[in-house]
Amino acid sequence: MKKLILITGIMSFLLVMHVNLFAQTTTSNQELTMGIPEVLLINAVVASGSLGALTLELTTTVAGTAIAGGTGTSYAQVSSIVATAETRSITAAVTGVPTGTALSVTTAIPATGNQAGVLGAGTSGVALVNAAAATDIVTGIGSCYTGTTPGDGYSLAWTWDAGALGDYGSIVATAGATATVVLTITNTP
Repeated sequence: MKKLILITGIMSFLLVMHVNLFAQTTTSNQELTMGIPEVLLINAVVASGSLGALTLELTTTVAGTAIAGGTGTSYAQVSSIVATAETRSITAAVTGVPTGTALSVTTAIPATGNQAGVLGAGTSGVALVNAAAATDIVTGIGSCYTGTTPGDGYSLAWTWDAGALGDYGSIVATAGATATVVLTITNTP
């Protein structure tokens, strides 16, 4: 009986050793090719967050004073992914500003808390001249996003007013004249 127990013990030991000696562990590597494309998107929206026209109107309520008061705010919502050491700018060009009047814009960087990244710098009181070359209104944009809810994006504070004193005589009453501002985001040279 002792012999049987000894043989059974030796066999059990050898079986355990056999399993341990031949237990295998294998690994395999998986390479992933990953890419992030450059992203360059812009959307102009009104204060409600929807697409549409912003209405500016010049008025005066005191006899003997010039027309004034064409102000309003819209937003440029942006998504941007840039290559290393690259920046972008937003430019504005306008057509259709009524004769004798002037349009300018002040741009503020998003600050609603729905944005992140390198948002760049805004500008103050940039005059937009009919059919002139596009003018920088935001510079130094890197990889960023500005949010998509109402009030998100670069704030564009528009001011439309009587132009130079010498042009005042060319102002003509008009209802519903449309000026078009083209906002463009491009790589900075």
